[in-house]
Amino acid sequence: MRIFNIGIIGYGGFGKFLHHAWKTLDYVQIVAVSDKNAEMMPPQEGVKTFTDWRDLLKEKDINVIAIVTEPSTHEAIAIACMEAGKHVLIEKPLAIGISAAEKIRQTRDRTGMVAAIDFIMRFNPLLQSLQALSQQGIFGKLRRVAVENYAQDQQLPPEHWFWHPERSGGILIEHAVHFIDLVHFLSPAKLLTVNGLKHNRNPIQEDQVMANALYEGGLITTQYHSFSRPGFFETTRIKLAYDLADIELKGWIPLGGTVTALVNPKTKQALFSSPFFKSEDTTAIENAPDESRPKGWGTSDQSDHAKRQIIHSGGIPYEVNEMVHGSFQLPLSKQEVYADCVRAALLDVLKKIEVPTHPLAASLETGIASLEVAVRATESARNST
Repeated sequence: MRIFNIGIIGYGGFGKFLHHAWKTLDYVQIVAVSDKNAEMMPPQEGVKTFTDWRDLLKEKDINVIAIVTEPSTHEAIAIACMEAGKHVLIEKPLAIGISAAEKIRQTRDRTGMVAAIDFIMRFNPLLQSLQALSQQGIFGKLRRVAVENYAQDQQLPPEHWFWHPERSGGILIEHAVHFIDLVHFLSPAKLLTVNGLKHNRNPIQEDQVMANALYEGGLITTQYHSFSRPGFFETTRIKLAYDLADIELKGWIPLGGTVTALVNPKTKQALFSSPFFKSEDTTAIENAPDESRPKGWGTSDQSDHAKRQIIHSGGIPYEVNEMVHGSFQLPLSKQEVYADCVRAALLDVLKKIEVPTHPLAASLETGIASLEVAVRATESARNST
């Protein structure tokens, strides 16, 4: 692979993190960064600094630009980059509105540049393993996803751009698109309907939001995101309810979780083949607890039904013979996984540049799909108050 020269537009905390993670990659050189506070930055050997991002685009040797600025600027910067012959990796969200996102896609098509969105969850090996198991039908159909995300706001004063919808789009657009995309990654399906709710702490700060979505096939999702509690309670829980499994993941970058699944020999083998799954115990299906009906309820012979080892969920019959309890766990720290994910995201773009037939893991189309849910839920929430 040839050497790729990378520029970073937006050099706040995340821009610096990308630089730190990417400088360890072979065939990658960070040659320029742009930030409005560039004059205050200490000099870095081999790295040019620019206060105006437009000046960075004039550097002819730059191949790829990472756009890590506030969401409302993504449209103008991404379009200008591609028109200048630069490939782009755009931080989420793709834009704050669908029309802006479509203009970015149209520019990609017109210029032939490679453009991707930085959906790092798609590069998390634990989630990739779960996606593979889901696609194989190991857990049956995914029926329900519930995301509960509690974040602190101590580092987000009222004047921060995060709170201004004309700059961020709001929490669902700026933040929740990561988790909306996770749903699409695990179980792609046509979106049918969306609604939303919100709470405003004051006229400026919209600090609690919810999005409900129904997809073709019966998948119903709920996204609750708040930036309103102390950091002691900052947590993210993602619950996945399949026909044959309950899975709970923890952390906004999930490193592990718990699973209870009904399996047969074939699906058990597939589950146990995951390098991240650890079994805690298994129970024969006829001995597994089922408290949905108390003893003596109705006239059906529950013991006979269990012996047949056929269960039904959503009208679909499944053959199972065991209940498995276990956990998923990555053997790495959050910092390590995060860095590995952003490296993989950049390498995916570079591979697309080298091999045009390579399918991007996080294309602009994935960004538009998640943005649509976020925008529609946000509009619903704001129109209902």
